[in-house]
Amino acid sequence: MTLRNKIEALIYISGDQGITIKKLKELTNASSAAIRENIVNLTLNYEKSDSALCISQNGDIVQMMAKTEFDTLIQKYTKSNDSLLTQSALETLTIVAYKQPVTRIEVDEVRGINSSVSLRNLLNFGLIKIKGKTDDPGNPSLYATTDLFLKAFGLKNISELPILPEDDEIVSENNNEMFDK
Repeated sequence: MTLRNKIEALIYISGDQGITIKKLKELTNASSAAIRENIVNLTLNYEKSDSALCISQNGDIVQMMAKTEFDTLIQKYTKSNDSLLTQSALETLTIVAYKQPVTRIEVDEVRGINSSVSLRNLLNFGLIKIKGKTDDPGNPSLYATTDLFLKAFGLKNISELPILPEDDEIVSENNNEMFDK
C-alpha cells in the first residue's frame, strides 16, 4: 500500500466534502510536501486516463469528482430518477440551499419536524456537505449545498436560485386566508 494509494482512498472516501491536506498528513504520517506531490501525480494520472473521475483541489481541500464532460449525464440521471429525493428531502434541501450555512436545528425549526434522516440522505447523495461547525454547545454541523447540487439543478452558482417572496407577504397572505374562512 503506497502513500499515493492511501491518499487516493482517503480522497475517495471523503466524498463531496473532500479532505484537507492537514487531515491527509495526520492520517498517513507523511510530510505536507509528500502529500502535495502525490496529489499532483494523482491529478495528472486522472487527467491522462480515460476515467470519468478527476481530482479537484480548492485551497486546502482535495476531492474526487466526475469530470465536467459528464455534467449532462449526471443531470439527466438526477432528473430521471423519481425516487431520488423524497418530499421531505426536497424540503430539507430547499431550506439548506436558501439558508446556508445552516444547522440541523435551524432546518428542524423551519420544517417543524426532525430532519436528521433527510440530511443524512442528502449527504449520501452528495447534494449537501458539512461546511463546518458552530461554536454553539455541542458544536453542531453547518450544512451547505455542493457542486453536484448546482449541476443537478442546472445552476452555475447559488445566486441563480429563484428569489423567494418576502416573509411579510407570506405572513399577510396566510392571515388573509385565515380571515376569509
